[in-house]
Amino acid sequence: MQINKIEIVGAVVVLALLTFLTLPKCFRVLEQSKGIATKKGLSSLRSAIAVYYADNNGKYPGTNIAKDLVEKGYIEKIPYAYISHHNHKKSNYITTTNLDKNTDSGGWAYKVDDTPDSSGRTKGQIWINCSQGGWSKL
Repeated sequence: MQINKIEIVGAVVVLALLTFLTLPKCFRVLEQSKGIATKKGLSSLRSAIAVYYADNNGKYPGTNIAKDLVEKGYIEKIPYAYISHHNHKKSNYITTTNLDKNTDSGGWAYKVDDTPDSSGRTKGQIWINCSQGGWSKL
């Protein structure tokens, strides 16, 4: 049984066509999974902060929130925020200062005190540090 060149070219064309049609869907699914992971990370951080608050007589973690939460066992590690579609690299950094100037640096933002600023948040709130695409409302 001999395979001729036309059959090989036909098979390659069919495989290329299938790849061309399915690849965009794969990228969309990947981006959606990153969004879901980021929202779950935000939920985990908010839960850890709430438990910390309850355990510490109504005190929120301070400017070194990552150390407060991880070293005291409220969360295993700070989760990553995946915001690649807004030109941010994945980051688990938590911005706690100069929230007026760092409104779109990726990662997380955490309000340490009740000093008024443009974030409109109150002490103890954490959110995704991206002002685009509705992320800042989470």
